[in-house]
Amino acid sequence: MEPHQKKQPFANSGIVVPVEPEDAARELRSAGKKNIDPNDPLLLLHFQQMVEQNCFIAGGGKFVAPAQRMADFSNGKLSSSLPANSYLPGLNPAPLKDVLPGFIYQSLARGFTEFGKKMHGYYTNDAVVVATESRTSSPVRIPRNAENGSHPQLQNFYPCGEGAGYAGGIVSAAMDGEKIARQLVSLFV
Repeated sequence: MEPHQKKQPFANSGIVVPVEPEDAARELRSAGKKNIDPNDPLLLLHFQQMVEQNCFIAGGGKFVAPAQRMADFSNGKLSSSLPANSYLPGLNPAPLKDVLPGFIYQSLARGFTEFGKKMHGYYTNDAVVVATESRTSSPVRIPRNAENGSHPQLQNFYPCGEGAGYAGGIVSAAMDGEKIARQLVSLFV
């Protein structure tokens, strides 16, 4: 983080794992939630709530975040200590493999290891994995027709991008917008 004159000793970044409604429904069912409707427009909000509650508990409450050193995380090993960091109110060593949904943990562990092979110095136990930042995009997905991208009930309404729940950042929002634009062009040409 560089809040003033770029003199801070820490750098922060976020790694995103996509979550599809099917993933959320599966995880909620495995957590004991019954009557899960994969078409519920609030499904991803319920999933987000479950993940955030797991992290709050694993952090020990008071908004202390659960964390592990990166190599320990990828190897499923509890970190005995954590290096200095910029997160306030603090970090608590916790086995994130038991905190995060399995598909998210596996994607991150594999991603960290693979990225470390391509970028020297990235994969290290000096880096800290902090759980969780779960609000990269809207947890509510506005429904749209798979064939033409339109809303199933609103005429000439084409939800797309981050706010509509179909993207998690600038690039994926642009790609989703392009997808809907192409579908529109094919309808009118």
